Amino acid sequence: MRSTYKIVFLGSSNVGKTTLMSQYLHQEVQRSYGPTIGLDFVSTTIVVSGHRVRLQLWDTAGQERFNSIIPNYTRNSFLAIIVFDMKDKSSFERIDHWINTLSKTSESLGSKARILVVGNKRDLADEETRGWYKEVGTRKAKKHGGEYVETCAMKHEGIEDLVRAVDRLIEEDLENPMEDESTVRPENIRFVKGRRCC
Repeated sequence: MRSTYKIVFLGSSNVGKTTLMSQYLHQEVQRSYGPTIGLDFVSTTIVVSGHRVRLQLWDTAGQERFNSIIPNYTRNSFLAIIVFDMKDKSSFERIDHWINTLSKTSESLGSKARILVVGNKRDLADEETRGWYKEVGTRKAKKHGGEYVETCAMKHEGIEDLVRAVDRLIEEDLENPMEDESTVRPENIRFVKGRRCC
């Protein structure tokens, strides 16, 4: 049974990933945040369905110049929280880019990360815009076995929905434990006699 859950926050620059992660962990906002340079990492322990599990949360930079290193840090992720700014349609259009980046890494390791699509800064979008994002965002998330959530991280709105969505995915994993496919077990190695390397 898995005891550590790696969660990565992905999304364009300035969509609110760092603030969202701070709210998720501490229910507070540090207003002095600047853009994340490279990566930030936090580890914490929570209890889900009576099981104590460790969360490893990775906050990734959204700037283009860091795109090449992102795949190195999405490996073995249980969950990707893909964040977009509801007032910036281009950040929503980048969701497929982040999903593809994650999928390539997952497929190469024979594993599959879950996905949550999070529309942040919902207080800045009108009802019609929010409705469209919800419809399309839900479709994208469900295609990968995930959910769509709306938040306003600065005002702590929708954070409980995000926490519940993450807990549900962890509960499902705990109820249906599968061996980590990226781990090589000795009994799974097949030796072939009579061949030499080099």
